[in-house]
Amino acid sequence: MKYLFLSYLFVCLFSLDVHSQKWDNIYGTSNHTETQRDLVESYDNGYLISGSYKIPSSSNWLIKTDINGDVLWDKVILHDLHEVFSGNLDQNSSGEIAIGRCISQDNGDQWPTVVKLDSCGNKLWCREFIDDEYTHGWFEDVILFDNGDVLALGYMFTFESYNERIFLYYIDKNGTLVWRQSYASKENHPLVLERMGGGLHQFENEFIITGRCYYPYLGNPTIGYIRPFFIGVDNEFNEKWILPFGVNDSLLGEANSVIPLNDSVYMGVGYMWASGSKPNSLYMFFNNEGEELGYTQITNEDIGPDIQANIPTSIARMNDSLFIASTYFGTEQYENPFGELIIDTSGIIYKSESRPNTTGISTLIKTFDNKYVIGCTYRHSNSNRDIYLYKINDSLQHDTVYTGNYVYDSLCPYQIQSGVIDITDCLLVTDVGETPTPKEYFASLKTITIKAYPNPVKENQITFSYTNTEHHQNMELRCFNVFGELVHQERVYQHQGESKVNIQSWQAGIYVVLNYSNGQIVGQSKFIVK
Repeated sequence: MKYLFLSYLFVCLFSLDVHSQKWDNIYGTSNHTETQRDLVESYDNGYLISGSYKIPSSSNWLIKTDINGDVLWDKVILHDLHEVFSGNLDQNSSGEIAIGRCISQDNGDQWPTVVKLDSCGNKLWCREFIDDEYTHGWFEDVILFDNGDVLALGYMFTFESYNERIFLYYIDKNGTLVWRQSYASKENHPLVLERMGGGLHQFENEFIITGRCYYPYLGNPTIGYIRPFFIGVDNEFNEKWILPFGVNDSLLGEANSVIPLNDSVYMGVGYMWASGSKPNSLYMFFNNEGEELGYTQITNEDIGPDIQANIPTSIARMNDSLFIASTYFGTEQYENPFGELIIDTSGIIYKSESRPNTTGISTLIKTFDNKYVIGCTYRHSNSNRDIYLYKINDSLQHDTVYTGNYVYDSLCPYQIQSGVIDITDCLLVTDVGETPTPKEYFASLKTITIKAYPNPVKENQITFSYTNTEHHQNMELRCFNVFGELVHQERVYQHQGESKVNIQSWQAGIYVVLNYSNGQIVGQSKFIVK
């Protein structure tokens, strides 16, 4: 009955101003609550929306739209036994989709979960990561690389202590957890408390984690205060630096996003608590070494006399000097409507626009045609909520819809149908604590493991199996007898998994097999010929 009910819900999707030229759409059902979580532009210039759906328990709702925001298909990701919380998503150049958040257990525990879909919206795999050292956790953000691997930003904690961690999980294209690394750990940074990463941002081959932590005033390490927080991660996923921002200036707040200004300077986007505990926009500047360069703020009074709070959540560059920030601001400190601010780095507001009846989480993206699409949640007069998507231009006016015919989902060989993605069989990974770190993992790639079988060998043929050949060049296999005489050599190619060698003419004894890469020994083993 659940699936029949869902099929009816798909038909009930509706849009706002469907037959007009105004580019905005609402997605939902009557007397129901749906909320937006994340938004990306698809490879075909359509859009993918991740949101929540209650039927009656929470499920992740994935919507695919065309270039005008009209629904092409949608999927409800659900678990027969547990709640599935909506998460951030990403799509790679192959059309694959990854969504990361968590599954909630009956006892209230939540565990980080990634669902990966193929280019047709079918489930490839689902992984739920359980760690006995913690009681709760989830994924805040994901990056899906073009090779199919997933990088996920995790948050793990316990209620009994402040033993919370920011983690990166690296999961290969087949769903195997390759490594896991903790960042801004209490062991390395004892003054950093209650750290939490909220966003994972890639710039070239390096990354910045945005979020918040508690960090004391200088000279008084006994009490921590909430700080905007940034972590720099290099191309081998090592922690480069951490930056609790504004400690010397007594800034309190949180970092929501970051954008590069040039090759070495970044602008962080977040908020600070002003007088009377009212949040104001905060724009923070730092370099690629994690050093503060200054900050500016936009006060509530800068926007209007009745504004009680303003917090930017997403930002995009408009041109060399101007930026557009999706910001929620209004006359109430909470449940504020969203809107947009056009600003420069000094905090001057050039234009602003409020979007009534919007709430929740806002995501702004710059589109292929240099316009801006914003996803958030629409609040109806009866308090029901639906997902809202709208597109605007540089003047902050609603864009007009495109006319003409377009091809969508071209990487899928057939037309995608709406339906259900059941993750009840999501594979549990319970040995997370034993996973290597990036340093340990990359060190292991420098060697080629060689296994000889059967060993000892009594027949006329022996097989050598290899690992990690894809990470080496100019490889050669050489076999030596106990006197150091070369008895066999052959070339080994990248991605080669094994070699079969005829040993019919070899004398009985002990042999050594070596694998060379660029003239250096990178692997060895011994075997016996009887």
